[in-house]
Amino acid sequence: MSKNLLVVLLLLGGCASPGLTINQLQFVGSHNSYKKAMSPEYFKAVFAQNADAARALEYSHVPIQVQLDLGLRQLELDIFYEPTTQRFAVGHVQLIDMNSHCATLSQCLEQVKAWSDDHPRHVPLWITLNAKDQAIAGLPKPIAFDEAGLKLLDDVVETVLGDRLIRPSAVKLESKLRWPRLAQARGKILLILDEVADKRDLYWEGWLDRPLFTNAPIDHEAAAIMIVNDPIAQRGRIEALVDAGYMVRTRADADTHEARNNSTLRRDAALSSGAQAISTDYYLPSSAFDSDYQVKLPRPVRCNPRLTNTMCWITE
Repeated sequence: MSKNLLVVLLLLGGCASPGLTINQLQFVGSHNSYKKAMSPEYFKAVFAQNADAARALEYSHVPIQVQLDLGLRQLELDIFYEPTTQRFAVGHVQLIDMNSHCATLSQCLEQVKAWSDDHPRHVPLWITLNAKDQAIAGLPKPIAFDEAGLKLLDDVVETVLGDRLIRPSAVKLESKLRWPRLAQARGKILLILDEVADKRDLYWEGWLDRPLFTNAPIDHEAAAIMIVNDPIAQRGRIEALVDAGYMVRTRADADTHEARNNSTLRRDAALSSGAQAISTDYYLPSSAFDSDYQVKLPRPVRCNPRLTNTMCWITE
């Protein structure tokens, strides 16, 4: 490619390399993407017991399809297993923080699918799933995720998104990563089960035939996408993983701390680390308290600053 043509491409905001693979991208996403504000009564009750815990929950999001319209390309959903109804409720903390833009996982995925149908050239969307079953004193005890629950999770995902999934079996072969090129991955969606210990180990049974990636350690045959939440303390790990070909999701902020203090240190570390997915609660400034803090890129998707040597933006 001539130098003049490269300059023209960059000025137009186009991608300088049609051969980019999807791990060579970077974009912003949302944390607990479904979340509406807590009900005032519950917020007051939590605040009276633990003010710091209440402040950490004092954030909310616009509807999922609006987030996607704003340019977010990674979402996160917390799900609770309901075996009697054969569904998964979506919410953050049982009973007290369950206000959601979509009540069930199926509804959330249908919203994503509808947006995807209307934007068939979008870069691959990430959806991170947390399987919530932690007991909290004084609150209803969630149903634990077992093999049946994880099988139902597969079924729900396949029913709604089956024909547009990027699957582990398409990426990991004989311990080698082969991320698809962007041109072949437009309009696709990949999902990550962000769990450790028993739930993750249960899901690993037959993982090559299942639709979800897992947060697997580097020495496991399923390792492909990593959740590394602290881009300051874990900066070296993120960089090493990205350089080795893995995809990483990290967080630009947590528990409202950065927004309350207008601190951009963690945000800037996340963006420069090379992590592909940068998760935030503040793609828009806070509506709960006065703050200018925000995490956004000039355009929704850019070439990864660690893996590409030109500054370019991806058209959709």
